[in-house]
Amino acid sequence: MNTCACNNKLIHMLTLNSKYHQHTFLTSHHIWYKYQHVILPRSVSNSSVRIEKSRLKQLLIKSLKIASMAFGVSLIAFGGYSLVFEDDELVQKGNKNIPLIIKIYERICFKIEFYHKMFTIPATKKLLPDSLPDYYDKPQYTLVLEITDLLVHPEWSYSTGWRFKKRPNVDYFLERVGKIFEVVVYTAENGYIASPILDEIDPKGWIQYRLSRQCTEFRNGQLVKNIERINRDLSKVIVIDWNTSWTQLHPYNTLIIPRWNGDENDNSLIDLADFLKVIFEKEEKDARDILNRYKKYDDPIKAFREDQRILKEETKDEEEKEQEINKTEDNNKSWFSWIPWIY
Repeated sequence: MNTCACNNKLIHMLTLNSKYHQHTFLTSHHIWYKYQHVILPRSVSNSSVRIEKSRLKQLLIKSLKIASMAFGVSLIAFGGYSLVFEDDELVQKGNKNIPLIIKIYERICFKIEFYHKMFTIPATKKLLPDSLPDYYDKPQYTLVLEITDLLVHPEWSYSTGWRFKKRPNVDYFLERVGKIFEVVVYTAENGYIASPILDEIDPKGWIQYRLSRQCTEFRNGQLVKNIERINRDLSKVIVIDWNTSWTQLHPYNTLIIPRWNGDENDNSLIDLADFLKVIFEKEEKDARDILNRYKKYDDPIKAFREDQRILKEETKDEEEKEQEINKTEDNNKSWFSWIPWIY
């Protein structure tokens, strides 16, 4: 009995072990089947990387070619439409019976001239409104100023980018000339750059008008300031600038002064304000004749300062001579003052 009992127990244990191994095998097989499709990381060779880069580069070039062709076709289609089907009111009407080829040629010439004028000539002939009548109390002269390298100096650095440095004595200069002249800024800078600068350096509003790059002209590939368009009498216009090419149309109205390079010890604006005040405050002559006296100097302000020094010394010598003459006359009077008492 004991033997049978032991045999039954052994058989039961073997049965359990077989079921355990079967369950374990099935479970591991199920896990392997579940994850056998997972892509495991594998090493990539340099040749495959180069092939992939080359393929992407070719794809990019092909895409750019297709985009360029599409843009070119669209541009040609738009140009053809504007030339053939656009309204004839923009083009000067002539003979309506002319061939289509000649009509297209005339349209092309008209468009080229139209867009050339748009980009090279201001839209209006009068950049400033009409001046006040003579019976109003107004300045006799109009002073036209550049701001870049005359009132401010552009500087660039990696940390701040472009910045404009304010010239010493700008406030004094603008207040001094603003009381005598009609001050106009005519600059080669764009309007979105010039306006914030002028707001900063002229908070009191001594500058009455602002003209930016959009008001200039292009002639022979050069930017030009046409003073005739400011709607003022040229005999009463004074232009202060350092670039002769910008003012090439009106050299006799221009006073060329040295360009400011950002020196913080510069005091030229004080001398310039004194020069303009002394020369033009009481003058009512042609400004071109007055400016012509100083055009021969490389630095007119320095020449004016020297003239003022010489004039001051001459005035001082004349005053000393006059004092000596008066003193001599007083002494002569004192010596002969008793003669009338004899009679």
